[in-house]
Amino acid sequence: LPVLPRCITPPQPRAGRGAMAFVDDDEFGFGSEEDFNEKAELAELKEKRRMSIEQGLKPINLPSVSGERVKIWKESMTNPKVRMQLVRLLQKTLIFADSSESFRKAVVDFVVPVEYWPGQVIFAHGDPGDWMGIVISGRLERKLQRQNKDIHIGDVGPGGIIGDLGVFGITPTRSFTVTSLTKSAVLVLSKQDYEEAIAIGKCAYSLSLYHDGSHMFNLMADMQSFLDLRCFQGLDHDFVLELRENSEPRLGFPNQTLMKENHFGDEMYILRAGAVKIWKNEKFVVQLPAGVVLGELAVLGSDKRRTATVTCSTLCLIRALHADVFHEILERFPAAKRVFDHAYVARLVSVEVNNAKEEMAFFNGFYGSAQPKSSQEMQNLFGSTLKIEDKRAAVNNRTSAVKLPALPPRGTKGPTTALPPAPR
Repeated sequence: LPVLPRCITPPQPRAGRGAMAFVDDDEFGFGSEEDFNEKAELAELKEKRRMSIEQGLKPINLPSVSGERVKIWKESMTNPKVRMQLVRLLQKTLIFADSSESFRKAVVDFVVPVEYWPGQVIFAHGDPGDWMGIVISGRLERKLQRQNKDIHIGDVGPGGIIGDLGVFGITPTRSFTVTSLTKSAVLVLSKQDYEEAIAIGKCAYSLSLYHDGSHMFNLMADMQSFLDLRCFQGLDHDFVLELRENSEPRLGFPNQTLMKENHFGDEMYILRAGAVKIWKNEKFVVQLPAGVVLGELAVLGSDKRRTATVTCSTLCLIRALHADVFHEILERFPAAKRVFDHAYVARLVSVEVNNAKEEMAFFNGFYGSAQPKSSQEMQNLFGSTLKIEDKRAAVNNRTSAVKLPALPPRGTKGPTTALPPAPR
């Protein structure tokens, strides 16, 4: 090796699981195999971007913005104060919350604002598109379009995201219709620019999200894997396919709350990829993998309150099914309706039993148990300070020290004590 400065040590093999040495672009150093894979993925993104430019590929259905407005926007971004405000705004969105500041700054260089008037359709169900929008002002409406009616599935306010499935390449078409309710401003970011921002910002978190999201495209196209989900075992295949065709694919980002305990809801979720955590009374209960159904109690029953809080542990691909759509499908498949009714009753009974146990434990702790407790239960309840054995020994000693007079035999009168004469 050539003579190196004393502050730099030559790279040498390092022991460890899968560790391998590599020379970084900027300095000599060591890295794990995961770091090496990140560099390879970043290089792949850069190569993909270069090929797209050479082939003249353009974003699909990207909203048109006049060159004059783009020029004004770019000039405003030269102001460090305004630029940093936008960087902080991006940090409040789910997709950029845990990303690095360098990545968010790279995103700021690519986004372009687009204004929409009340009633204007931003994109319709079934339209092709590979860009996403970040709402910075106004309010948008999301609707599912069905044959006989449109179903409102929620509004999107400042900080909300639309079209994220297209940016990750999970689906090439829109799964719902978005309309502007008020005068709104949306920051538009294309798939190609998102990839370029990852390559520039070198953010491991964003690269991991993009990597996980790009692998979900196979799940969207794989119909058989949806039929094979364990939550649908024993159900008619036509019924399961109807659920798939009438559900809305969504992305759940890490730490995003899907459902909140005691809040009202009218949707159930089918977890296709990722993992979620279940919380009850703000206490962690369990983590569930892909292939489960969430929120079915609020959809099947009359009580629309959520019985638990559900948060995403990782990037999750979810299929959301609205209550009205689900009941319409059940009416066409009576056999499946009986299965879900039975499952609903069983699930409801288990929930109520658990609630009764928690309520009983609360009242026992507050008022005391209505049933006598054993010495061991008392010791567990009050701890070592109770000293049950010492108190029992003291009671026995006091009992043995007291001498009671002997009782007379049955049928005889005991000795009587003469009373003094009453005073006159």
